[in-house]
Amino acid sequence: MNLLKIRNGTYSSKTEIQNELERLLLSNLIEKCNPNFVWRTRDQRRDTTIDMNKDCHTIINKLEIDALWTSKQGLCSSLKRNYWFYIEDIAEVNAPRSYNTSDFGELESFEKDFKITACTSLLKWILSMVANDRPIFQSTGKISLNIIVFALNRCKEYLFQKQNKDIDTEIPEVRESQWSSFLKKYYCIISKDEVFQEDTRNKIPLYLSYAKFLLKEVYRYRPQLSCEGCHNIWIIKPAYCSRGRGIRMASKLGVITSILTKANSKFVIQKYIEEPLLIYETKFDIRQYYLVTSTYPLVIWMYTDCYLKFSSQRYNLKNYHESIHLTNNAVQKKYTNCIGRHTELPNQNMWDSDKYKHYLNKIGKEKVWDTVIYPGMKKSIIGIMLGCQDTLSVSKNRFELYGCDFLLDKEYRPWLIEINSCPDLNHTTPVTAKICPAVISDIIKVVIDFAKNPKAATGKFECIYRQPMTLPRYGSAAELFVRGYSLSNEYFYKGKIEIQESYADPTIGKESNIKAVLQKLKQLHEMDDDIMKQPEDDLAFPERKDRDTCTHKTLSEYELSMTAAVITEQLNELMDRVTSDSSFNSKKSDCEETPCPKQNICSVTNISTLLRKSVCNFLSGETIEKAFRFSKLDDGPRGKGSIVELNDIEKIFYNLTLNNNVAKCSPSKNIQKNYSQDVLKATTKLVSFINRKEKEYRKYI
Repeated sequence: MNLLKIRNGTYSSKTEIQNELERLLLSNLIEKCNPNFVWRTRDQRRDTTIDMNKDCHTIINKLEIDALWTSKQGLCSSLKRNYWFYIEDIAEVNAPRSYNTSDFGELESFEKDFKITACTSLLKWILSMVANDRPIFQSTGKISLNIIVFALNRCKEYLFQKQNKDIDTEIPEVRESQWSSFLKKYYCIISKDEVFQEDTRNKIPLYLSYAKFLLKEVYRYRPQLSCEGCHNIWIIKPAYCSRGRGIRMASKLGVITSILTKANSKFVIQKYIEEPLLIYETKFDIRQYYLVTSTYPLVIWMYTDCYLKFSSQRYNLKNYHESIHLTNNAVQKKYTNCIGRHTELPNQNMWDSDKYKHYLNKIGKEKVWDTVIYPGMKKSIIGIMLGCQDTLSVSKNRFELYGCDFLLDKEYRPWLIEINSCPDLNHTTPVTAKICPAVISDIIKVVIDFAKNPKAATGKFECIYRQPMTLPRYGSAAELFVRGYSLSNEYFYKGKIEIQESYADPTIGKESNIKAVLQKLKQLHEMDDDIMKQPEDDLAFPERKDRDTCTHKTLSEYELSMTAAVITEQLNELMDRVTSDSSFNSKKSDCEETPCPKQNICSVTNISTLLRKSVCNFLSGETIEKAFRFSKLDDGPRGKGSIVELNDIEKIFYNLTLNNNVAKCSPSKNIQKNYSQDVLKATTKLVSFINRKEKEYRKYI
C-alpha cells in the first residue's frame, strides 16, 4: 500500500488518516477483481484493462468501437446511404446536403450542386421579389433576361436527369465560361442588389409561371429547397474538430475552392440552412440526448427533456461571423449579447424544453411540439442508427449516450446537423446544471434498474425503438447456397408480345411532363416563340454544324382538309373495287387447302386496314415528327429489334409531308398549286401501289 501521503504529513488529523487507510485497504482487496460498473471519460475510452472475454457482468458506458456517425465525415457518409433504411412513420432522416472532400468525386459533385443551387436560388429570389412588389425589372437594369432563361434551362435539365429522361434525350453540355458568366451576374443580383433589364417583349409572366412549376418539381428531389434560401451559402467544417473550431462560411464557388485548396486537412461541405426558424430574430438549435443500450438487436432510448441554444447576436445573412451563425455554447460564451436584444431571450442563451413549450403556447403553436418537432427528431435518430448499425459489433453490457443538434425550419420540421459522442454534461449554465445531473441519474435507472426489473422506472428516458430481431448467427459459406427446382417449358409463354408506344395526352401536375407544362403555359400567355431557346449573348450555346436549315412542321387545317378530300375519295373507290371482286373470292375458296409459299404475304383485307389506318393517323392531327421520330439509339442493325422501318405506304405519306414542309419553308408564292400537284402524285402512287399488291396476291393464289 502507498502510505506516502500519511508519511509526508499530508493528513494531520486522525480522521483523515483513518479514511486514507481504509481507502487503501479496500483498493488492495479489490485490485484483481473486475468492477461492476465503469464510467469512462473521453480520454479513458481506449482503456482495455478490463477483461471482457470472461464471464463477467461489468457495465461500461462506451460502445466497443468509435461510432461512425459521431464525426462530421462519418455522418456525411452515413447520410448518403440512409435512404435504404427508410421506414414510414418510424425512420426518416432530414439533413442538409453534405460532401466529403476526401472521397473520390465528391468535389465534382459539390460543384454541380453549387451551380444548380445557384439556379434555383435565382428563381426563388425573383419570385420572392415579385411577390413583395419589389421593382427588379427596370429600364436602368444591367442584367439581361437571358440569365433567367439560363436558370430555367438548367433546372429543366436537372429534372430530366432525376427522371432518367437524359437516357433518350441529349442534354447539351454547358461550357465552363457560360457557368462563370452566369455565376458572376448571379452574385451581382443577390449581393449587389442589381436589377434586370426592362421586359420589352412581355415574357415575364411566362417565365414566372414556368419557374413556379420547375421549383415545385425540384422540391420532390430536394426537400431542403424550402429552407435553403437564395444566397447559396455553404458551411465548411473540419472533419475532426469540435466546439465550432475551424468552421467557415462562404457563398462563392471560388472562395470555397480556395479554402479547400490551401488547407491540407479534410473538410465536410454542407449546405447552410439560410431560412431557419427564429425566435425574436435570433437563431437557435436544439440539443437532444439519446441512449443506445444494445446494438443487436438495436435498442434506442430518447430523453424527453432537451434544451435550446441561442446565438448572442441577431440573425443576419450579410455577415458570416460565428457569433451570429454558430450556436455552440463554447462559441457563444466568448461574446456579449447584442444591444437591443429582446428581453424574453435568456442572458445565458439557453432555454429548457418547458420554457420553449410555453413560448409555443403563447404564439398559438401548442400542438407543434408533440406532432412535428419531437416525432421528427425521433425518426431522424432511429434512421441514422439503423443506417450505421452494420458498423457496430455486438456489445455486451455496454451503452453510450449521444447528443444531437437539430435546427428547425419555418414549418417546425427538425433538420439533423450533427451528433456528438461524449456530450458535455458540465454545469455551464443554469439550464445544463438542471438537466445534466437528471440525465446521468436516469441513465442508471435504465441500464441497471430496468435491466433487472422491466417494471422499474426509467426516469425521462423513453424507449423509441426496439428492433424486432435476435443476435446474428454466423455460419459457413455453404449455408449461403440457394436450392430450387427448374420450371417446365409449359410454364413459359410462347406467343408474341406486341410492344406499342404510348402517346398519352399529358396534363399539368405530373412530374414527367415538363415540356408539356411549358407548352400549355405558352398557350395561356399567348406566346408563340419558345422561351427555352438558348440566349444569344455570352450564355448562348454553340450552334451544331449538322443542324437542319429547315424544321418540319405539322400541316395546317386547310392543307389537311384538302388532302382528306382527295385521298379519301380515291381510297373509298379502290376499297370498293378490291373487296367486291367476285372472281377473287371464288379463287380463294377453290384453293383454301393449298399451302401458301413461305413468304410474308399480306391479304387485301390487311392492306385496306393498314391503308385506312395510315390515312386516319395522317388526318387525325398527329404530327409527322411524332409518328416517325427516331432516337439515336434506334439505329441498330436490322433484325436486332431496335430499328423501325417505314413501309411503302408510310413512306408515301412521309414524302408527301416532307415536300409540303419544304414548300412551306421556301418563299414561293404558288404554295397551294405545288401542294395540289404533290397530292395528285401521292394519290397516283397509292393507286399503283394497291394495284401492284393486288396482282401479286392473285398470282400466289
